[in-house]
Amino acid sequence: MINSLRKEIRYGLRNNTFLILFAVFFFFAFMTPVMLKILPEVLKSKFPGFPLQELVNMTQLGCLQSYMGDVLEIGTLLVSLALCGLLAQEIRDNTLVLPLCAGQSYSGIIAAKMLVFGTAVLLIPLAALVTGYLYAGLLFSFDTGILPVITGGLLQGFYMVYLLSLLLLFGTLTKNPIATALLTLAVNYGLYFAGSLLDIHRYLPSGLLREAQQLQNTIPLQAAVITLAIIIACAFLASRTLQTLEWSKK
Repeated sequence: MINSLRKEIRYGLRNNTFLILFAVFFFFAFMTPVMLKILPEVLKSKFPGFPLQELVNMTQLGCLQSYMGDVLEIGTLLVSLALCGLLAQEIRDNTLVLPLCAGQSYSGIIAAKMLVFGTAVLLIPLAALVTGYLYAGLLFSFDTGILPVITGGLLQGFYMVYLLSLLLLFGTLTKNPIATALLTLAVNYGLYFAGSLLDIHRYLPSGLLREAQQLQNTIPLQAAVITLAIIIACAFLASRTLQTLEWSKK
């Protein structure tokens, strides 16, 4: 297991995967407060009397909620593209033979990827949200407590772990990185649309992001438990599917 963890860490460093994830979240964390600070001045000069205050929440809380909205709409896309090759590319290139020959199990390979990259997508969103909280507070004012921000960051990170589990499962099914990313995005955006249409976010992983955006230091237990069950199921199915694929190639 230790060797599998080292392999995944080296993969993430060699392919700049950790750097890409860091850049995605911190870009929005820094740019959102700046844009909300500059936007009023630009609109005032171009459109005097424009009722901007009625349309945009230009506070620390508004910055954080806008940031999390960007992560849902754009961050999910970029994370999916960054991580879509974690397993699909290895299957496609047949490079999984090396760790298997070294005695690593199918479940160990999946577990190592979930631990290494799951930790990354859990902690990086949290760090980015806390950074955005501090930066927005300096630009505007500190009108939000830190505990709701930490809770929101963890919920957002937990959602990204769920996204990772889907990418690993679909990677074993499609064996194609781009197809894996597209299928994952279709499922995520489709569930979010269904949750909004039927008002069932509390039963879906999207409920984590909806609750995180409220920044009220509450945890949606139903959505969290269901998301955890989906993560475990995806990891198990990915391991079983991977075993079938490898077995059929012998």
